[in-house]
Amino acid sequence: MALSSNDFCPCGSGDKIRFCCGKDIIKELDKISSAIEGEQYIATLKQIDSLIEEKGNLGCLLALRGIALMATGQIDAAQANAMEFLDIEPENSTAWAQRAITSSDEPHKIMEYVQKCLEHSSAEQIPQLILPAIQGVTDALFSTGNLFAAFSHLTLASAISRGNQQAVMRMFQFVQNPDYPLLLKQRLPLPVKSDEAPYAEAYEEIFELSRRGAWFLALDKVEDLLDKHQGDQTLLKATAVLNTYLGQDEGVEAWRDYIATIDNASDEAIEAEAYAQMLENQSNPDVQPIHRVSYNISDLEKFQELLVASDQARLVPSPGFSNDDPDNPPPRAIFVITDRPQPESGTKLTLEQVPKGIASVYLFGKQTDRDARIELVPSSIGGEQEAGDILSDLVDGILGKPDSTEEISQVPVLTDTMAWNPVFPEDTPQEIIQELSLEHRNTSLINVFPKIKLAALGGLTPEEASVDFNARIKLDACLLIIESNLQCRDHNASLNDVRKSLSLDPIEATDPTDVDFNQIPDIRLARYDVSKLSTQQLGDVYQRCFFVGFRKGFINAAEEIVTREERPEHVNMSDVYAALLDSRDSVEGRLDLVAQAKAAVTTQGESPATWLLREIPLRLINQEAQVASDLIRKLETDHINEPGIAEQLYSLLVQMGVMNPDGTRATPPGPEATQSEGGIWTPGSEAGSGGDSEGSGLWIPD
Repeated sequence: MALSSNDFCPCGSGDKIRFCCGKDIIKELDKISSAIEGEQYIATLKQIDSLIEEKGNLGCLLALRGIALMATGQIDAAQANAMEFLDIEPENSTAWAQRAITSSDEPHKIMEYVQKCLEHSSAEQIPQLILPAIQGVTDALFSTGNLFAAFSHLTLASAISRGNQQAVMRMFQFVQNPDYPLLLKQRLPLPVKSDEAPYAEAYEEIFELSRRGAWFLALDKVEDLLDKHQGDQTLLKATAVLNTYLGQDEGVEAWRDYIATIDNASDEAIEAEAYAQMLENQSNPDVQPIHRVSYNISDLEKFQELLVASDQARLVPSPGFSNDDPDNPPPRAIFVITDRPQPESGTKLTLEQVPKGIASVYLFGKQTDRDARIELVPSSIGGEQEAGDILSDLVDGILGKPDSTEEISQVPVLTDTMAWNPVFPEDTPQEIIQELSLEHRNTSLINVFPKIKLAALGGLTPEEASVDFNARIKLDACLLIIESNLQCRDHNASLNDVRKSLSLDPIEATDPTDVDFNQIPDIRLARYDVSKLSTQQLGDVYQRCFFVGFRKGFINAAEEIVTREERPEHVNMSDVYAALLDSRDSVEGRLDLVAQAKAAVTTQGESPATWLLREIPLRLINQEAQVASDLIRKLETDHINEPGIAEQLYSLLVQMGVMNPDGTRATPPGPEATQSEGGIWTPGSEAGSGGDSEGSGLWIPD
């Protein structure tokens, strides 16, 4: 479609062409735009250069030249173009976007360019390049560990893209990742001003700037207001929030200044201190180094034989190292060294009997310019000496003295101290592993955590902080961060036993009556008595917690939803039951939930096919092969033409070993089975012949 004088000018000013720099070259701009759309970049650049020579450095021409230069990979030239653009129009949002995209500066500086772009953009027109600029700085901020600023810009990109599927998926993948702290992912709005505030009009402008992501400018204006209204609670919190959006170190003291204006035993104060601790740890993490120790070995063959023969060394099979660098070949073998001999069996293992990994040992053969060597990497901070002593004993003292020591990583002190590094016997049942892992976690939180000196507590241990009035809020905040992170993975996780052992108040279920959930942060949503929530509130709590991956919150809400006759609107019941499925500890419990789910979706007029698929492996685990066969028949007969069902069914059969990836039926181990035409063997089925095998295993019609 041809450009007209009523279209917005390509320069990004927000003005229409007839009022802007392109008013005298509309026809030429139309040709250039068409050429760019047709990816005719070389011709476009020649035409733009000719027009610049004739008309001068017009913003519209520099904007289009920047797009063409970036499209052809001429980044240095595009960067020079952006600087030229800014020289003539220092408040042009498109020029700042080009500066951000082409810059090789460090991420915080690029964030400043993006912020300038947002600051100078208009509400009517978002610059074409703003989204790639924000996405680029988001990736850069993530790569350098500035998670707060990265997440803020990720959220902004999702909002600006207005439903763009790729941007929404990036956002969803991040918030669903349990490795990212819940406090980071939750909503953190600017505080609402009082209607009587003397700065009401100025604060409205700040609110609008914040809404469109111009956080540096909004922060400048809030700080100007604070100079006139010192100690104002709303402005202090706004300062803290905006600093947090930007991942600024100044946010640490900003949050603590805000805490000084409120009850320091309140949830609000504890959450503010938690933000301060996370920002502080982001810029100054509480970490210690892990070192790699190298030893030259004269007889590597004997060394390896001794490790293979030891019951305190476990060979790591197929480590998967590539050999792309012939000058530095991968290790010949890798072993894990344990603190005690490996038990003969793990079927009746207790926590005290589980061997712990002390170190990894990498064996390297002789190379042209260096002797055979081993590299010892301890599993914990400061573990080099213990690991070296144990390894020396295992190889009858032929280890010798270290040849070199090198720092290879930095590990958080808390994570390191609480780490377990178990090495289970190969026959250990999965349920035993899960039970012992949970037992270790709970035991460590009660017995180990209280004695760790933590930077977040000013160098105090939790035991010491619990009896220090000024440090108790820091301890409460530290526990809040740990607990909420655990609850994103385990809906049963709670640190109330730890709180009680430290004489702190436990977190109890709260009556939600008269609570405005629009003002409640996500991190508190799991604390309310769900039985007293209205249907609308229940649905809101479920959806909010599900979106940020707060497992405890959405499981609590889901359990209540399935018991009610009145269901929340806009909540998909199939998703609710799916969320609950992994929360059941037994196969019987899961099968009961599957039955409820099938009934619920059928009542809603939906297909139960996905639930039939979920039921098949549960029936097989429960040794109900005939029931599983019947379910497959039903899927083949009634649901196979539904979108995605055929693919999911055959994928499931391949995973279970019932079918080969090429679509042929699998062959059972042992003596050759005689099967009827169309029969498919599955573990637990009986190998029969002809029609006698019918009903003994899984069967799929040809």
